[in-house]
Amino acid sequence: MPRKHRAAREREAPLAAPDRPRGVAPEWASAEGVRVQAVTGEKGKTYRCPGCQQEIRPGTPHLVVMEHEDVGFRRHWHTPCWRSELRRRGLSA
Repeated sequence: MPRKHRAAREREAPLAAPDRPRGVAPEWASAEGVRVQAVTGEKGKTYRCPGCQQEIRPGTPHLVVMEHEDVGFRRHWHTPCWRSELRRRGLSA
């Protein structure tokens, strides 16, 4: 017997968004002298993560880290790579 497609009203509701506002990084991601912002990757640009040297493709949620409040020091990191970098620097996470 063929499968019956569910109507939109019968489908499960999507998962709730995180409790933090859009663009706000998780608390663990903050460090002294560093500004961290969560981004959704909706700009359609590809970035290179300095932690793993791999591409961060468009649409991939990730973190933008700006050191010393200088735009020239702004880098896009995969979230797990930034967590590892904080540990490497001895700043927990």
